[in-house]
Amino acid sequence: MLGILVLGALLRGSDAFRRISWPIKATMDTSGLNSRANGNGGSTRLARAIQNLQVKLYARIQKLRSGFFMKMLFFLAGFYCATAFSTVIGQTGDWDILSAGLAVIVVEGIGALMYKASFPLPNNVRSLVTVFNYWKAGLSLGLFLDAFKY
Repeated sequence: MLGILVLGALLRGSDAFRRISWPIKATMDTSGLNSRANGNGGSTRLARAIQNLQVKLYARIQKLRSGFFMKMLFFLAGFYCATAFSTVIGQTGDWDILSAGLAVIVVEGIGALMYKASFPLPNNVRSLVTVFNYWKAGLSLGLFLDAFKY
């Protein structure tokens, strides 16, 4: 509807076109035109945003790389424990309910220690719980995958 009014005003040559205010000035940012004077080093906002993203991504990768081998070791140990757990318990069939209950208690206990923010833990205990959280993830994934074996 607005397009028809604008087109009609242009074709008639009246002053109706001038009455429609376009918010171009409000959305236009002219700070990038004189960026060297602003102290940005001649880079545009897009370049600064990309550089900021690169710095944050690099910091996140460095955080993930710290202790990577220990994390993978505990994850794979949890996966191995899940395989051994399901194999040994599956042999008898008598202890299925108790072993499933024990697995749930262990997984929920580690999760409660890991994600309970109001429960104060010393830093060395917190790092131990974090490492066991990787073991828990391996155990959970291993039990999930073992469910599809038979």
